[in-house]
Amino acid sequence: MTGSAAETLHACRTNLGPAPRTFDFGDKRRYLRIPLPSWIAAAEPLREILWQQNTLLREGRLVWASLVRADERLFLPGDQDHVSTVIYSPDAAAFDEHPDRLRAMAHALYAVRSDGHEEPDEGAFAAMPAGETRYPPRMRVPKSLAGDDEVYRTHIIVCRRHLPDHVLRTALFPLLIHPDLTPRVMMLPSRYWPPELAH
Repeated sequence: MTGSAAETLHACRTNLGPAPRTFDFGDKRRYLRIPLPSWIAAAEPLREILWQQNTLLREGRLVWASLVRADERLFLPGDQDHVSTVIYSPDAAAFDEHPDRLRAMAHALYAVRSDGHEEPDEGAFAAMPAGETRYPPRMRVPKSLAGDDEVYRTHIIVCRRHLPDHVLRTALFPLLIHPDLTPRVMMLPSRYWPPELAH
């Protein structure tokens, strides 16, 4: 990215526009909405993301997210959407300018998953099997890793048509959240990213 992280996120907010937003129905169906993945089961908790995406697009606000773990198929060309684990904070003042702090926490969380844990409050994270989505839709990142910052771990469905070139190439990206209405979140479609982020 060129320029500051806060400027990049501000550009995303400007491109998306203020809430409440309206979208062309055909465009929403063809591009904005995450389609129902063929792999998703009838009782899969991630279905809630699909149910809440209209709310997130219409009313959500933007924050930075950092990738913790992604399905490796997302890094290669393909047709299917897949699940990834991310962290984010609703505290824009703390992270708009410094998403690198989120990235450092994501690295630490990945290490907890890979190498075990030492702090008692990291146990819930270390116990989660890779790719497991039956846990609560969001979990507070342990204080031993996040300090006093309000940071959450959650799963998203990475929609390929929302990515530049349909391949995941960045660990930091803008995320739509609405904590008052839903714990679910979604990646901001790259149509609304400024060129420096998309490239």
